[in-house]
Amino acid sequence: MTDAPLMSTFVALALIPVAFLFTHAYLSGRGHKRFHSITGSAAIVWDLTLSIFYMIYRFFGGEVEGSTLDISGPLLAYFIAHGILAVVVIVLEVIVLTTALLHMRRKREYTLHARLAPYLMVTWFAAFLSGEIVYLANYVF
Repeated sequence: MTDAPLMSTFVALALIPVAFLFTHAYLSGRGHKRFHSITGSAAIVWDLTLSIFYMIYRFFGGEVEGSTLDISGPLLAYFIAHGILAVVVIVLEVIVLTTALLHMRRKREYTLHARLAPYLMVTWFAAFLSGEIVYLANYVF
């Protein structure tokens, strides 16, 4: 076990509230309850901001300071799968948020929003948990 890098710790902790917001938005949306649009929008904007920042940070050479992980073989494949999943989540989030905004603005139903919400929920949690598992396995346990 090595010391957890500050940036990885920040991202791992900052995504936990998003999990609660996504869960509330999904469940309240299925039941047509109040605050669905607020928690859903907050979850997507928060996650998009954090995810895009972290991807840009890593893509342009942002080292995860203090990290001594040997990223090769199976761990490299795991990170590639996690990265692809994260990109799919970003695309789904943009579509779901856009259709929600169109729905609120035009006051008409967009079935694409309701059809994609379950896929976004499952895919987001898969990406979230795959990142958290690596963080916990390498820096906590």
